[in-house]
Amino acid sequence: MAVRNIAFGSTNGNNEVDLVDLGALVLIPFMVSFLFQVTSFQINVFGGYDLTAPIWTVAGIDISASLLVVIAGVAWIFATNLANTRTDMEDLELAAVATALLLPILYVFVPAVESLIMWHDTTQLAATLYVSAASVYASYVS
Repeated sequence: MAVRNIAFGSTNGNNEVDLVDLGALVLIPFMVSFLFQVTSFQINVFGGYDLTAPIWTVAGIDISASLLVVIAGVAWIFATNLANTRTDMEDLELAAVATALLLPILYVFVPAVESLIMWHDTTQLAATLYVSAASVYASYVS
């Protein structure tokens, strides 16, 4: 059985974590766990701030910093891998990235998806792990 090496930042082929995606890969698991309420984090400097507190409220829908960071991170990974002309994104990879991008958006905008994710602690953890793993998969494969 062959052993695969993970090379950070190399652009010579597949199965490597891209260096340009590294910042997003660090932030996405934390922020999506805040968004799906698996963990919480609050900054107590300058009067305090919760990362899941709404920045904007549009038509009764709360837009938080954690939502924006997750969407921006997954979109960044998708854009950098799509812009890389040396690799092609497969259908499975596109589906994984699309689901990872849509799940946080649907969680905020569709009450049924929010109810499904918040149904049990296990579903919250599963949604968090899926978005995190799909982001790493998209960065690693292409």
